[in-house]
Amino acid sequence: MKTIEDTCNDEFKLLLTTGSFNKEFIETNNTEIKKIFNYIFLINVIKNRVETRKYFAENFNMTFSLMLESSYALYTGQCRAALLLLRSAQETNFKFVLEREREMILKIDPLKSFERLDYRFNDTKRKFLNDVIEFIPKQEYGEYYYTVERNLTYYKKLCGVAHSESSSIPVLNVNYYSNLYNDTLLSKDDYFKLFTEVLNAIFSLLFFMLRDSLRHWDSFELLELLHLVFGRKKSKRYMEIIKRK
Repeated sequence: MKTIEDTCNDEFKLLLTTGSFNKEFIETNNTEIKKIFNYIFLINVIKNRVETRKYFAENFNMTFSLMLESSYALYTGQCRAALLLLRSAQETNFKFVLEREREMILKIDPLKSFERLDYRFNDTKRKFLNDVIEFIPKQEYGEYYYTVERNLTYYKKLCGVAHSESSSIPVLNVNYYSNLYNDTLLSKDDYFKLFTEVLNAIFSLLFFMLRDSLRHWDSFELLELLHLVFGRKKSKRYMEIIKRK
């Protein structure tokens, strides 16, 4: 029987045979790019599941489109553009999750009022924490609160890339790495680390937002999905949080 991992691997292989991608760049960084693909694949699976589709609707289209555009920019070697698109995806996802949390809070307390959201990431983080603290126990969902904080940390790093001077040279071959720092202020290792960390933070916010639905999922199935992006230890920790009675 075909597993979700098998399907993910098949989709990745199919992707590499289509489109005008930088084959040398992808082959050289296959492991790192596969991790990034797995996050996109996983989020796509979850947003289209019958049990969780209602949480997303059209409001999530912008965020997911930006993640797709960011990954496609990466596949074509447009490293700087990929990070800038990823920053936009992270920003829209952060607001999206908070808006969804507010909707769920209003079902509990219809009289609850909220501050208006703007485009300042740090201010949105403050409102996020203030809004949910009364309704989501920090002792039980400490990882959720930690994820909110990490999102701001990674967002600041992405802003550093956005505000730096750039030569805007695409990755045409592996020798480009000697100039990668000048274009993104990041080494090759730091570049892929930041990219993965941001996608990790985006997914984790969505994961905890979906807690009421995921709590009822088959544990084996959910664990299989988590293993696409997490190791055994982190997968187990996330399962224990979401499955807590």
